[in-house]
Amino acid sequence: MAGNEVMDFDGEAEPASRSPRGVYDVGHEPDPLYTLANERTYLSWLRLAVTLLAGAVAIDRLFLEHPWFGSEIMALGLVAIAFASCGIGVRRWWVTERALRCRRPLPGFGAPLLSTVAILLTALGVIILVLTPRS
Repeated sequence: MAGNEVMDFDGEAEPASRSPRGVYDVGHEPDPLYTLANERTYLSWLRLAVTLLAGAVAIDRLFLEHPWFGSEIMALGLVAIAFASCGIGVRRWWVTERALRCRRPLPGFGAPLLSTVAILLTALGVIILVLTPRS
């Protein structure tokens, strides 16, 4: 097999052989390259969530003496985005895996754009916190 060839797996998926059944009991077994790429994308969403949680802890600890509760709001905002990132990651993995198995088009790019906007708004809040003079 040449380096650019892709193996084709046309075998039926074994029903109830793996969990979650809502994903693995439909369609045909896709090429492992695509399945592994989908799993790497899911793990990227989880890494994003862990990074956001670390940022929330850092903001909460660094701005303890700030005159208003902006640091707590920013930290809680990052925690909320981290939870959303976990949910988005699971949802996108699920939908993409089912699309691969059923030979349907892959999902759109709406969730990553929404996450980007949320992170940019939080970054703007952090900039405001840093530039606000302490009294």
